[in-house]
Amino acid sequence: MTSGPGLVAALLGGLLLGLATPPAPLPLTEWLVVPALAVWFALATGGRRPLLSSYLYGCVHMAWFSWSVRHVLLPAYLAIVLVGGLYYLLATACVRGAPRRWAPLSFAVAVAGSFWLRAMMPEIHYPHGQPCHCLYEWPALMRTVAVGGEPLLNALLALCGATAHGVWSSWRVAVPAWRVATRVCVASWLLLGCAAAAGFVVSALAARPSLPAEDVEPIRVTAIEPGYHPDEMFALPRQAWGRWYEQTLRERLLAPTRAPLAASPPPDLVLWPESSLADRLSVAAMDAGDAQLLAGRLPAADARLLVGATALAADQRSTPAAVLLDLPSGDVVGYQLKQQLVPGGEFLPLLGVLPDGLTASLRDAFQAALGSLPDCAPGGVRPPLRTAAGVSFGALLCYDNAFPGPAAAQVAQGAELLVVLSNEAWYRGGAELDQLVAMTVVRACENAVPIVRCTQDGRSVAVRASGELASGLAVAPAPRSESRNLQVSLDRGAGKLPPLAWLRQLCGPLSAFLTALGAAHAALWRVRLRTTRTASAARS
Repeated sequence: MTSGPGLVAALLGGLLLGLATPPAPLPLTEWLVVPALAVWFALATGGRRPLLSSYLYGCVHMAWFSWSVRHVLLPAYLAIVLVGGLYYLLATACVRGAPRRWAPLSFAVAVAGSFWLRAMMPEIHYPHGQPCHCLYEWPALMRTVAVGGEPLLNALLALCGATAHGVWSSWRVAVPAWRVATRVCVASWLLLGCAAAAGFVVSALAARPSLPAEDVEPIRVTAIEPGYHPDEMFALPRQAWGRWYEQTLRERLLAPTRAPLAASPPPDLVLWPESSLADRLSVAAMDAGDAQLLAGRLPAADARLLVGATALAADQRSTPAAVLLDLPSGDVVGYQLKQQLVPGGEFLPLLGVLPDGLTASLRDAFQAALGSLPDCAPGGVRPPLRTAAGVSFGALLCYDNAFPGPAAAQVAQGAELLVVLSNEAWYRGGAELDQLVAMTVVRACENAVPIVRCTQDGRSVAVRASGELASGLAVAPAPRSESRNLQVSLDRGAGKLPPLAWLRQLCGPLSAFLTALGAAHAALWRVRLRTTRTASAARS
């Protein structure tokens, strides 16, 4: 076990990074991300069991920002913490395999690569809690993601942390030389500023060209946040569920929607969050134009309603869906499907690789916790939807918001606005609510497109194409007795991806490859060193 300052530094560093991760508890607490990364760099380059210290550091960070997951299933929370710590260990192994003079640069690459791997790992993807998310309320710096996505900003923050540690080390023990350390530190911050400026230029190049005023009218969106929680229904006898659902639909969704529709002018688009409706619609029926929802239950208006429902494929597997309705007929005029499913919540991960005994235990645990086994099917990329006025927009279902692919695919097809329909009730007001907002800011900056989030009881917000939070509803305790409305008017995006979109797609895989390569080199070097020592001892 690690002893002395190694253990203390690991615990302190993980706690600092946790405090910086959204929601930062105090003003400017988000900037603790830099000293937190400096501590990680010190652990990675130190001589006192760096791998174990880095693993403990990672476990502390994962335990802090994932705490709300315990509400669903405590073993799943523990697995997130224990497996998540391995990615921090991997990054440290990469740094150990690089030449000492390249340690800050290798640390930057390793941080970018390890977080990208955690976010994209098949079946156990977990993109929360990345260093760049800490600065989501600083859109000027977040513009960096328009150039290289989350991996580039993660790398630059890690480089700033590593060079800041160099200045600290120089002040304490005069290694490296003071002038060298300060120059390298200043250069890393200048590099971060230059990347943010480049992101601003890239976003400006994607801006809508000059058009007649009638073609660039802002789009008006109303998001209904009903504020109910599934526990309300599950607390009732099963025979009362239908009555509860109908009453909730009438009081917290239909009634709050009528007022905005009666306004002059009405919104172009009204949003209901994921899991608003219990209806299950056949994909074949929607494709054929034979599907309806809420027929006659809302007044006629020059607006369309986007609701969270469930789509059923031919094999009867379900997929969360965003369904677009004409009013008052309720005709389904378009739909989009969830592409990124939640591990454990919508499918059981790793069943194909785990031993049979462990698989059976996993099924039993989720059956007991959720009441049924999750078995959703991911959807594919579909064309953008359109408002009644013809404005093109894309819909992201909850976890789609956490990944760059679904948002970029919609904008590449001409979406001028993105909306997120999300059900975050099961977090019960945890830190993940702010982390998902941070990811929304990243998606807006990456694609230079405005985004509106509509949630059950999370954070419903509107984000401009620049990454600034235009407006939003404060987190309120759930369940609530009444719903809330977020009404916003946003300038539309250009309906095209910014330049250098290919670079964002390259940065993550490239940094992950270099991280794995560095870790493999460190492992090989360690094996050779042990072999040499064993042979030397034998000769002696």
